[in-house]
Amino acid sequence: MAAREKCREDFRDAEREDDNTLRIMVDGLVGSLQDKLSQPIEKVDPGISYQIGLVTSYVRTHFIVTDLILNGDLVEAVTLIRKQLESVARLNELDKRPLDKLEGKTPNIRMFFRHGGGEMYGHLSEVAHFSKSRVSELMHVIQNGDRIGPSLYPVFTEHSFACLDMHHFVSIYFLAWITEKLSEWYPHIDHQEGRTMVGLTIAYAKKIDVIRFPDRQPEP
Repeated sequence: MAAREKCREDFRDAEREDDNTLRIMVDGLVGSLQDKLSQPIEKVDPGISYQIGLVTSYVRTHFIVTDLILNGDLVEAVTLIRKQLESVARLNELDKRPLDKLEGKTPNIRMFFRHGGGEMYGHLSEVAHFSKSRVSELMHVIQNGDRIGPSLYPVFTEHSFACLDMHHFVSIYFLAWITEKLSEWYPHIDHQEGRTMVGLTIAYAKKIDVIRFPDRQPEP
C-alpha cells in the first residue's frame, strides 16, 4: 500500500498539465454517464440489452484502469485496456450485425480501429499474455548486486504515461460511440452539450498527440 501511494505521488509530480487536463476531461465524461444511463430506455431488444451490459462494464472498468496506472500496476492496467478495446469493437459490431452472428466470437478489432487500434491491440495482447520477456519492463527492473529483475513492489516509471495515452485513446472511441447511441436510446433528450464536450475532448487529445487522424489525400 505504501509503494502504491508513493507511485501516485510520483505520478502526479511528473504528470504534464496537458495530460492532467485530458484525464480530467475523459474521466468526467465517463463519470457523467451514470446519470444519463439511469433513465429507462423505451425499446430494448436483445442487442440493446447486450450493449447496455457492455457499456456498464466499460464504465466500471474505466476507473479501475485509471487507479491501476496511478498505482504503478501497469501490466494489470494494460490487460484491462485490452478488454476495453474489445468491448468498444463489440459495441460497434452490434450496430451492424445480428446478435446471433456475434455471440461466442471474438470482436473484430481491426475492422473498427483502423487508425492505430489494430497495431495497439497486438501490443496489448503481448502484455496480457506475457508472451515476451520484455513485458517485465513494465514492472520496473531493479539491480541489487549481481541480481537484476523486476520489482515486486510497484514503482513509478515513465511507462505510466504511455499506458494512460492508450487508456484515453480507447476511451475517446467509446465516448464518441456512446454519445451518438444516447440519442437513439433517449430521443426526447437534448444531447448537444454532450456532443460538444466530446468534440472538445477529441480536439484536445489530437492537440497533445494522444490521438492522430490520417492525413487527407489531396483532391484529384
